[in-house]
Amino acid sequence: MSQTEKHDLRFVKNENLIRKTFREMMKENEYAKISIKVLTEKAQINRKTFYLHYPSLDHLLTSLQLELMSPALEMISKTAFPDDAEQIIQHSFEFMASLDPVDKKILSSKGHFPEGLNPPDLIREYFFRKYDRFPGYTRFETNLIITYFSVSLGVIYRQWEVDGQRIPIEEMVPLATRLILRGLDGAGLTAKQAGKTYDDRQREK
Repeated sequence: MSQTEKHDLRFVKNENLIRKTFREMMKENEYAKISIKVLTEKAQINRKTFYLHYPSLDHLLTSLQLELMSPALEMISKTAFPDDAEQIIQHSFEFMASLDPVDKKILSSKGHFPEGLNPPDLIREYFFRKYDRFPGYTRFETNLIITYFSVSLGVIYRQWEVDGQRIPIEEMVPLATRLILRGLDGAGLTAKQAGKTYDDRQREK
């Protein structure tokens, strides 16, 4: 084995070790509490070795986020918006629900880059690059439509997670689709119903 091959194997080994150690630390800590000093001590490598792979901890976090989001972004690249909006919503829910708790924690963490992004931000930025403008809309109107869609998708998904996914995904996806594409009308919520109290609705059941 040549010296170059030995070096390459050592580089890959250290890369995997850095990522493995980072994930283990994310199980127990919030991202803001993780430091390069502690990470390198746990991985039993020196700081210089870490910097051969990443300029900072934020670069490591961003690299993992982009890697995790790659399947979702690839899916979006094969769709046409807004025609495939329902398909995008369904695949986004299924993708996020399939991630393990550490992956979800990594995706929800924000680095200290000014442009630090979370998954809805990444999706929105991807849409911005893919669509300069929709037919019949200005670029700024297009930006607003994309922002509404991606932020709504992210907020609804996060609330579903906070509530412990109490609504089965096969029911949640159609509900999210109706809400995002048709607003309150999509949920069948009339102005009269919106004014009713919880007790009123329970008595009607």
